[in-house]
Amino acid sequence: MKDANKTNPPRLAKKIFRWFASEAWHDEILGDLEEQYSDYLHQHKKWLADLIFYYETILFLRPHIIKKRTKTRKVMLTRNNIKISYRNLVKNKTYSLINILGLALGLTTCLLIYLYVNYDTSYDDFQDENTYRMWINRVYPEREVNYPFVPHSFGPQLVEDFPEIEAQGRCFKPFNPTTVKVGDNYYIENNLIFADSTFLTILDFEMIQGNRETALNDPNSVVINQATANKLFGTESALGKSIEFSGSSKKVSGVVADYPANSHFSFDYLTAMHQLPFFNQINWVGFSAMTYLRLSDGTNPISLENKFPAFVKKYAEGPIQKRNGISYDEYIKSGNGYNYHLQKVKDIHLKSNLENELKANGNLNYIYIFSAIAIFILIIACINFMNLSTAKSTERGKEVGIRKVLGSEKKQLVSQFLTESIILTLISMIIALVATYLLLPEFANLAERPLSIIQLINPASITAMILIVLVTGLLAGLYPAIFISSFKPLAVLKGKFKNSKTGSNLRNGLVVLQFAISIALISATMIVFSQMDYLLNKPIGFNKENVIVIENINEIATNQDISRFETFKTEINKLPNIISSGYTSNMPGDQVADFVARVPGTDQKESMIMRRMIFDDQIQQTLDIKLLDGRFFSRNFNDSLSIIMNRSAIEKLGLTNPIGRKIQEINANNEPIEYTIVGVVDDFHFQSLHVDLKPAAFTYLNGPNGFISKMAVKIDGSDQGAIQQLENTWNNFVAGTPFKSYYLKTNMEQFYKAEKATGKIFGVFTFLAILIACIGLLGLSAFIINQRVKEIGVRKVLGASIFQLLTLLSKDFVKLIAISAVISIPASYLLMSRWLENFAYSIEINWSVFVIAGLAAITIGITVVCLQTVKAAISNPIDSLRDE
Repeated sequence: MKDANKTNPPRLAKKIFRWFASEAWHDEILGDLEEQYSDYLHQHKKWLADLIFYYETILFLRPHIIKKRTKTRKVMLTRNNIKISYRNLVKNKTYSLINILGLALGLTTCLLIYLYVNYDTSYDDFQDENTYRMWINRVYPEREVNYPFVPHSFGPQLVEDFPEIEAQGRCFKPFNPTTVKVGDNYYIENNLIFADSTFLTILDFEMIQGNRETALNDPNSVVINQATANKLFGTESALGKSIEFSGSSKKVSGVVADYPANSHFSFDYLTAMHQLPFFNQINWVGFSAMTYLRLSDGTNPISLENKFPAFVKKYAEGPIQKRNGISYDEYIKSGNGYNYHLQKVKDIHLKSNLENELKANGNLNYIYIFSAIAIFILIIACINFMNLSTAKSTERGKEVGIRKVLGSEKKQLVSQFLTESIILTLISMIIALVATYLLLPEFANLAERPLSIIQLINPASITAMILIVLVTGLLAGLYPAIFISSFKPLAVLKGKFKNSKTGSNLRNGLVVLQFAISIALISATMIVFSQMDYLLNKPIGFNKENVIVIENINEIATNQDISRFETFKTEINKLPNIISSGYTSNMPGDQVADFVARVPGTDQKESMIMRRMIFDDQIQQTLDIKLLDGRFFSRNFNDSLSIIMNRSAIEKLGLTNPIGRKIQEINANNEPIEYTIVGVVDDFHFQSLHVDLKPAAFTYLNGPNGFISKMAVKIDGSDQGAIQQLENTWNNFVAGTPFKSYYLKTNMEQFYKAEKATGKIFGVFTFLAILIACIGLLGLSAFIINQRVKEIGVRKVLGASIFQLLTLLSKDFVKLIAISAVISIPASYLLMSRWLENFAYSIEINWSVFVIAGLAAITIGITVVCLQTVKAAISNPIDSLRDE
């Protein structure tokens, strides 16, 4: 005890601390201290109190000390995992390169598709959640149509009748371009919209100049966007400046910021709608204006829709009864219907499928398809990683066996392999971001969307990319990590795992999945391109070749002198290589007005809605429209009340001998105008092939409601200077006014612009999917051939030819790809059949498409495998057998 009593307090405290920290302490620690150091402690009671305080303090801090030690061990383990991962990646350069390249391509595809999907799904995100547009499902006894237009009297009345509707705004876009004059400069503009004085308060517009509440109160006011203001007035303030619209002068009352491209709505000029006499008349049945409503907070749009039938009956019952001679209820029972609905403005781009939209809408199905493609391609890339990881399991198995013998736990091994996977994915993501930046301009041009890498620089996108790295790394590495870390050390070190079927079966299954996806994409791409070829080359009932359309032909009739139309056409027809020319209200592809027809003297009390176009006597010759019966319009007759109908209209009306029969048109004032049928023409497609042929009526341009807006000019196909000749003649009539024209064929191809772009994107992504699958197959075949290199050497020594070796090593892969084809073909057929349902006219899916897709995949697979096989087959067998 003598030595103990001489122990100084700091040394004793240090000893106690070490004892405590080493977990050798226990509840009787003070008793032990007292027994060993009784004399000393008796003399130093104060020090004893301090010692007890130190002990209690250490007791409190110990969990934190242990936690800190654990955290330190985890940090060291993570650092160690990263170091080992780096060494493995560098050691296996080929393996690492194949994995990184495959994952980078997959992630690049995902990023490009994300930008595409993000752009289309962000349409009108800046609009108020409570803003809706009204639309109608109009039911006729023989068909249905869906319009974004409703009677223009609805809007103000809805606000009065329903307190849950806070405000409304209406707009209307004219069919034809408008000539705008500022000073001595003329412009042909296609984006003029007439709107309510309340319209600027309904949709979200950023006013730069002017007052949104009053900007459209004056009928002679016009609001323009910033781009138009810069074009017309440069850096000067546009507010208060005058603009001439086809002879009428208006003053700029407001300037708004340019509308985002990802909106269903845009305009260059917005002018007051109440300047048009028609919109000041009461109208409860004619579809004339787009009507936007802002609902109060908490309003259920479905509940509001349920009130519309009573609203429609209340206001439309009288006009319908007057027009049709039967009560509203009888009219509805006979197969007619007015079903009005609300659609959220944010849903218009992807979920609206209405005729005559302000802009071409997107397609929600394409969003689903491209999203699925992104997932599939990423799956293929992950499969490559899993395949190569399990393929290299025999090599990594020895490493695992040794590490287990030295004491590594399974969770440490799993952590190691997952770290490698996530690091590899992170490197791939960095490469993918660079590749996306470089490829984006071409992809944006292909997709015909203003995509930007800036879309990725926001918290949501950055978080998504981090999650993609983590999830992809975990998905790609989890199974190999668990699979490899579960090896039994003794079996692995003895080499018994080398002949296990477990890894082989897994690799085979993943190869089948990869090529099943690839074959499905190949067949889908072929079907898309076949459908596009069909649409662009299907006979449409008239000749669109070598037809030039003059858009702003109404500028010829200066001071309302319509005789100038005839003079201009005479001069046009004198030009060399001009075959014929004709005037019309609309060209195929334009928005077409309705014609409400009824056969007088029959039991048919309801009317039939047709499409209407107005022609002169030369349009049939210019467009080569086929006449089936009777005659076409002629100057030798007074055809102001003559009508020509297409075959579909005659069949719908049930007329067996139509020539000479009478047809009544019910005009906007519910007054009948009687026409005589003088001819029947074959059906021709005046709309895209997305929709069925419609009944159509054609009236003469000098008849009731006749007007001219376009001129079609048929030229000799060999002439290359026709447009310049036409423009020179134009300038002789309306000097200073721009000449605006287009080729009819080119314009009609725009109907299928979205599908053509989709087909190209399909092709690109299919190529990438196949490329990624081939990268994986290349690595896998290289590994398998390396495992059989001694077998190849023995077979060569025994006389096997290169062809025999190629057949031997390729047949297993061919079997796998053949199984892939069997799996993917039914799924591809069902999916593409549904896609073709979007078209009124479509191809029949031929089974040869799937045969070609399967053969293409097999050919690609054999080619990839042969690249490795030939190298092994032509090598000297002595090199592979030297160590035996």
